[in-house]
Amino acid sequence: MAQAYSSSKATLGEDMALGKESPGKATQDDGLRGDGLRGRLGTLWRKESMRRTLQAFDRSGRFVRPSYRRLAAEAWAQVVYRPEPPEPEPLDKGTGHGVLVIPAFLTADSISAPLRDFLARCGYRAFGWEIGTNWGPTPHILAALRRRLDACCELAGGQVSVIGFSLGGLLARDLAHDRPRDIDHVVTIVSPFRLPTATPMEPVLRACAPFYSDDFETERLADPLAMSSTAIYTRDDGVVPWESCCSEEPLGACFETRGAHTTTWRNPDVMRLIARRLRAAD
Repeated sequence: MAQAYSSSKATLGEDMALGKESPGKATQDDGLRGDGLRGRLGTLWRKESMRRTLQAFDRSGRFVRPSYRRLAAEAWAQVVYRPEPPEPEPLDKGTGHGVLVIPAFLTADSISAPLRDFLARCGYRAFGWEIGTNWGPTPHILAALRRRLDACCELAGGQVSVIGFSLGGLLARDLAHDRPRDIDHVVTIVSPFRLPTATPMEPVLRACAPFYSDDFETERLADPLAMSSTAIYTRDDGVVPWESCCSEEPLGACFETRGAHTTTWRNPDVMRLIARRLRAAD
């Protein structure tokens, strides 16, 4: 029987702990204490997760990395592009099917609220991930996400669909590879699962990489899924090359939209498309 998810919110600090000296343990001098810290840091940087993260970024020039100017334009789009959600009336009603939505890197459930509200009005049971900020595939987040999937399946009474924004889509595909019996459809929205990719956010991700799980297999993210899938991309993307956000697979379909990376999930046309794709998979 799946247990209801009741974990505390995730913080990167939970996976960044370097350890502490025991209160009664004597040390010869501060130099030894510093050597211990350097040793622990060195161990983190030699982790398998660091190697995989470095390999996730293209060095061949195959993909053109969006410029920092385009990245700044993405921030401006967040301010100026705030369309009204579409009306659900013209759409086929959902049947109460469960949908788990995973937010983008460095964001939380608030970013998916408009889409979840829209899907709820279309008749779906849309769930936030309830894990706090998405720092990426840390051991804590991967474990909490699987507990959250168990809880959503129990609440929905069966399989659920999973939607992921940007890096959240990578987590969604990883989850689908692990739990194919619990997931009937995967939607990735501007998610660069076709690795390697290129992004001006690389320095941030590389800084987080030592704290990521060694069990997060980036190599399999682009492998065909066992269930139907939807990949949505935009050629206007200012965060990742659009080519890394789509891939042909037997049960999948790719759809192009317009607009910035960071506002794609607010796009009314994208919301309508997601509702229709979920209905087709229902």
